[in-house]
Amino acid sequence: MENFELKNPLDNNLSAKIVEAARQLFMENGFKGTTTKMIAQTAGVNEVTLFRHFKSKEGIFLEISKEITNYSHSKLKSIVRSNLSPEEMFFQFGMELYQRIVESKGVLIVAIIESKKRSELSKNVTKTFKTMIEILEEKLTDLYHEGKLKENDFFIAALMYVESLIGLFVVQSRLEGEMIPVDIERLCRSASKIFLDGLLLER
Repeated sequence: MENFELKNPLDNNLSAKIVEAARQLFMENGFKGTTTKMIAQTAGVNEVTLFRHFKSKEGIFLEISKEITNYSHSKLKSIVRSNLSPEEMFFQFGMELYQRIVESKGVLIVAIIESKKRSELSKNVTKTFKTMIEILEEKLTDLYHEGKLKENDFFIAALMYVESLIGLFVVQSRLEGEMIPVDIERLCRSASKIFLDGLLLER
């Protein structure tokens, strides 16, 4: 994506309006179903202004996707490094992951769908999930060395946990709870317990 320097606060405001309009339309219509004309009309600007700030529709979407890649994982790290019980730690990890999806206003869902078609976006999404998985893998490995978990492939375990939660959150979000009629807190709490039951040493 080409970088454009914003010359004044008005330019910043226009960029923000374009990004917010595009975010809404991408969620409603998908990437393919959204045109630059639709984005410009929703933002209250003309297409010339849109192209002056962003080279293309892809450029706008990549700008939106920065929310995902620029997300600080410090909260997730603080959760796994806390003195919480393993079950409570996994519960809070799951809730934080869910909160991140909520705060992205669904952009994460569209990004996952579109990532296979756009290499730069794919790298961004992959990097985000890879970091989440590595944080959890490190914690699982530590718990194993502390004698709390059975020996296992902790990378795969972390991968399964993160991907299963994301899948559940996406389904819950898209179907508005019709398929999974439970609240997110119960979902995370139970998922954490079920997940750990297969890893904990027998007492």
